Amino acid sequence: MDAYVCPKSVVPDKLYRVHYPGSRTTFASSEGFSASDTSKVYSNDKLSDFKQDIVNQFTWSCRKSLPFISLFSDREHAENWGCKEPWHGHQDDGWSLYVIDATRLKDTNRLFKLSDLLEELNLQIPAPAGRQIHGAYLCLHHIPVEAIIEKKSPSEVKAGKYEQRFAEGVNSDYLEEYSGSEREAMQENYNTIFEKNIENNW
Repeated sequence: MDAYVCPKSVVPDKLYRVHYPGSRTTFASSEGFSASDTSKVYSNDKLSDFKQDIVNQFTWSCRKSLPFISLFSDREHAENWGCKEPWHGHQDDGWSLYVIDATRLKDTNRLFKLSDLLEELNLQIPAPAGRQIHGAYLCLHHIPVEAIIEKKSPSEVKAGKYEQRFAEGVNSDYLEEYSGSEREAMQENYNTIFEKNIENNW
């Protein structure tokens, strides 16, 4: 197993965890994240188990206890995935986005890069999880609470995405066709709409 651990130099400084209802991974405010199996390791003669558990980690129908915690390396990807709420059987907004300071994990945790595992072990994961391949990491067993540096609720994530889109519109000068007092009036109108949407967690 250790032969497939991601080199420290390759691991991003920040990783992202979408924690959602029904996840096998558990969270405790005093401990952080724990995989559903926090004791399993893979010796050299257990490579087949290692390979199968990687596939199981990305198979929705599998509810087997596994030693991995899934992470994203791209915040926007993590936010988009969370907003789509692809988990089955749960329709509430009970998920959260956590930002992980990966520099606090590199010396103490085993981290694996999914794309490397699939290539080196000649694995295929189910098609619905295919979009996660290039940005996904797996952490073995635990992520301590000390490594969690930010938490966002669904409404905060959605408001932040709206704010970003609004800022991008400002930067592209979406009012270029207006001038003078008309431009000022339009700007005030957009500001009012934006503030209302933020208040209502649009």
